[in-house]
Amino acid sequence: MRRRVLYGVVAAVVVLGVFGMSASPYDRVGPGPAIQVGRPEGGSWSVLTARVSGANWFQWGKAELTGEHLIRNAGGGRGGGGAAPAPAADAMGTAQTHAALVAAQLAAGRAPVGAAGLQVGAVGGAAAGSGLRPGDVLLAAGTGDGLSPLRAPADLETAVAGRATAHVLVVPRTSAGTWGRAEVRRMPVGRLAGTQAGPTASVTAYPLGPVEGPSAGLVLALARLDDLTPGDLTGGRRVAGTGAIGIGGDVTGVGDIPEKVRAAVEARMDVFLVPVEQRSAAVAAAEGTGLRIVPVRTVSEAVERLCADGGRAPLC
Repeated sequence: MRRRVLYGVVAAVVVLGVFGMSASPYDRVGPGPAIQVGRPEGGSWSVLTARVSGANWFQWGKAELTGEHLIRNAGGGRGGGGAAPAPAADAMGTAQTHAALVAAQLAAGRAPVGAAGLQVGAVGGAAAGSGLRPGDVLLAAGTGDGLSPLRAPADLETAVAGRATAHVLVVPRTSAGTWGRAEVRRMPVGRLAGTQAGPTASVTAYPLGPVEGPSAGLVLALARLDDLTPGDLTGGRRVAGTGAIGIGGDVTGVGDIPEKVRAAVEARMDVFLVPVEQRSAAVAAAEGTGLRIVPVRTVSEAVERLCADGGRAPLC
């Protein structure tokens, strides 16, 4: 009888061990690396990330007991490698595009027009003398007193209809493959006729490798803006943050705020920018660490807060 009981216990332990080591439908989330972007003169810009990895049932049980943060793995894949799910990849592409275009307009002292514009694909015929090049983005067109946002090719036709000349808000693609500051160009409408332009596909502010999702948008925009203007918007500080941005420059909430704050603390950041609606979560996670939490509603407000705290740039 004792031997049978012993065999039963051993069998139960083996079964539990095999089950416990098997993959669960949950992922673990923890602080990820801080990725530096841009080239400020004194401080640094860092995109904060959260690391997602698969959890087995033992790790799930431990997390339930300790309160460790877990998220359900809704995509069926693990966050540590492989191709990004389409929504996450699309979100990063959108974040990069919004960051580059918002920064280009703010660097020119303009409020973002709120449209992703049209990207020039080819320039031929009479358009060869327009000064436009493939890759340029046309954000708005019209008169010197009023520019209308461009969201579809028909918008450009409407904006220039009946005019001999038109003003066009252009974000130029440079020879280095980046995008410069926005500029309003006055050009004959006839030279626009041969320009082939469609919805803006992708504009990259800074490569981020396998990082997914929309949350890098805020820091990407600020770093790009800093590169496009003289001075050092960081004011010599190590600035990090998280937040999705719209094409009009508004900052909206993202996930995993506590983990990103922990990543900022581990990387010895000075300032952490966060969407205003997530201030409480960030402050709670940063308590006792010395990390300064700065909540913002827009990219422009982030610039104002950084200027007020020692930023050195013409925008201040």
